[in-house]
Amino acid sequence: MKPHGCSPVRLACTVLLALSLVVVPLAVPRPAHAADAGLVIEALSILREYYVDRVDAAVMLNGAVAGVRSALSTAGVQSEVADIPAGTPAAQSEVLFRTRFDAAVAAAGGRIAPTVLAYTATRAMTAQLKDSHTWFLTPEENRERVLRQQRQAGFSGAGIVLMLREGKYYIRDVIPGSPAAAGGVQQFDRIVRVDNVPTAGLQPDQISGLIRGQTGTLVSLVLERPGRADPVTVSLTRAPIQVPAVFQARVLENGIGYLQFYQFVSRSSAEFRGALNGLLGNGMRALVLDLRGNLGGFVNELEAIVSLFLPPGQPIYQEVTRGGQTRAVRTFGVPLLPGHQPVIILVDESSASAAELLAAALQEHGRATVVGQKTMGAVEAAIMIDLSDGSGLAVTVRRLASAQGRRLEGTGVAPDVTVDLPVVELDQGRDSQLQTALQLARQRLGTTEVPAVPAGR
Repeated sequence: MKPHGCSPVRLACTVLLALSLVVVPLAVPRPAHAADAGLVIEALSILREYYVDRVDAAVMLNGAVAGVRSALSTAGVQSEVADIPAGTPAAQSEVLFRTRFDAAVAAAGGRIAPTVLAYTATRAMTAQLKDSHTWFLTPEENRERVLRQQRQAGFSGAGIVLMLREGKYYIRDVIPGSPAAAGGVQQFDRIVRVDNVPTAGLQPDQISGLIRGQTGTLVSLVLERPGRADPVTVSLTRAPIQVPAVFQARVLENGIGYLQFYQFVSRSSAEFRGALNGLLGNGMRALVLDLRGNLGGFVNELEAIVSLFLPPGQPIYQEVTRGGQTRAVRTFGVPLLPGHQPVIILVDESSASAAELLAAALQEHGRATVVGQKTMGAVEAAIMIDLSDGSGLAVTVRRLASAQGRRLEGTGVAPDVTVDLPVVELDQGRDSQLQTALQLARQRLGTTEVPAVPAGR
């Protein structure tokens, strides 16, 4: 099965619509059962079989042991859970872990459910690898991942994407067709309260939990809006959220096209092609491609999209297999965008995985100028494997590099033109990154007029 790129949600961008977990499931039917020490061992077995590098069982299970200790401490349970001696063979390490896990469950005395301990231990075990594309999903998270990659709604909510800056939560984007869009929520609104709960001091997942809810129920948002002296209160009826790959595609003055591309999910390259065709049909002469907040997705969709910009046979990225073999993945077909049309790509710290490879490929081939902030640096290829209780395990199976062989994992893509998006500009409703991209497009076209900024941007 062909692996696909993905990335976890992290840093300052929080998606309040579904988890951006878009790796391909390795379908292995398993009877569902309650999670216990066996789930941790099951996950370890999968890592040992599929992970791109060799996995040491004792080291990994000591990560799980540390997770168990942390869970006990958080619950106020006094119990000694010793590490497994280094160098212990895999089979013996598993036996020792089961003994320690069972002792921890007994010590908890019902204060911590075995399922919670198992999930905490598995998540801590995968964290040992310090790999952006290897992590654990609970059954609920795994279900959302499956629905989203199938372009279905995974839950009900308002349909907004948050951006955290200096302890303040701004609306980064409003999902097209969502309750937030219908209710007039705008980009750069700052959320002050959710249902009378102040957002100050809350974690992103706490705010997400407040905004999500049962379909048909109401959620109230108190917003500070640029240009308004008084707060704005909106009442939204929660609904299932479906996320399009393309948020916006329109031609501005002087033939500058703006395409906001949000995720590489199933059939997103076809959606991208349709949007690009529409822009060309409406007289586009230069393109601003907005990849900010794009957390990646399927690499086959990436390959199809890069092929719209470059001639056939050009390297898109390189992959290294578990056995150390390197292969260059190349473009195919006839490009859709004429080579003389300028391309400006917008990225930020939450552009990840396939979005990073897209930006790097067009940057390295001299096809685009990259503007914004350095990207996340989460670039590997993974598969998703369902575990026996319905949870999931993302496992890195390929190491990826740019077309020129640059490793982007942990480093990201550096923009050609660095532009920040500070709080002072957010409070004014000003998108300095987009304005810079538009200015560069005007320069490439030799025009001086200021084009209109897209709605919501």
